[in-house]
Amino acid sequence: MTVKINNTYERILTTALKLFYQKGIPYVGINEVIAASCVAKQTFYNHFPSKEQLILEVMLYQQRQWLQWFEEAVETRGKTATEKLLATFDVLEEWYAKPDFQGCPFINAVVQLANVQHPVHQIAVNLRHGIRTQIMKLAKDAGVRDPEAFSQQYLLLIGGASLMATIERTPTGAEYARQVLSILLDANLK
Repeated sequence: MTVKINNTYERILTTALKLFYQKGIPYVGINEVIAASCVAKQTFYNHFPSKEQLILEVMLYQQRQWLQWFEEAVETRGKTATEKLLATFDVLEEWYAKPDFQGCPFINAVVQLANVQHPVHQIAVNLRHGIRTQIMKLAKDAGVRDPEAFSQQYLLLIGGASLMATIERTPTGAEYARQVLSILLDANLK
């Protein structure tokens, strides 16, 4: 019985995730999620008492999935920490090049909801912290002098590359970011 509930919960969650990403959070109603998930209205409300709760759970789920995907993809690229740092933009370039790429879902959500008090804003901040943590560890392992400052500089690069990919619909920003990251690494190695 628990497995069925989890499957239904996850089906609703992943359906809402796709719809929010494709159409934008404000433009997707509960009834559309219910219909696309093929669940009864009461089943939906048993799992998600409101659209607000659905949004939060979708974004938290997406945050966990994205960080896990990013970390695993980076770990398979390169043998050294320096190679892995540079490979982060290979991973992102592949993501940006996907035909269904509609921009960074976290940037999209923050912009669409346009309220720094909304809990989704904090989820986006937490995602950035998760990325920084991973980059700081790699930077320490690579011998970067100030891993904390380096990780903040890295976030500027990933933000710029993601925004460029979103606006221009091209993955080339990742290549430019990789070039800048290479210069930063050279300048900051002990």
